[in-house]
Amino acid sequence: MAEHQRLKDLGNATPGGLLQVSHQPEPAYEEGSELTYLHGVAVTDDTPTPDDLDAIAAPAGSWAVFTTEGPHPRVLQDTWAATATEWFPSNPWRLRPGPSLVAVLEHDADFTTATCELWLPVERG
Repeated sequence: MAEHQRLKDLGNATPGGLLQVSHQPEPAYEEGSELTYLHGVAVTDDTPTPDDLDAIAAPAGSWAVFTTEGPHPRVLQDTWAATATEWFPSNPWRLRPGPSLVAVLEHDADFTTATCELWLPVERG
């Protein structure tokens, strides 16, 4: 809990709060492929990062943001899948390089229900 609070205190950019970060996935985003998974916060470019923390850059660009609410993590997982099967095929956007983020906005005490935002880096296809 202390480490989570330390991160929250460092965060000063959008999206706010503790973030679940998926970084450097394999290009095809196939089920079971490897990626780097981190917990972190968004900070501005001029925010000093403590030496004992890793920092990754999120290139400037457009983001598609999907809000989920309900049983966690099922609704989040269903939304993530729907972006690939429904949203991307019907919109002129594609994923661009950069981390994918999940911001947990609210959750119940046992984390079985949550409101989240899924942030995906996108560019026009």
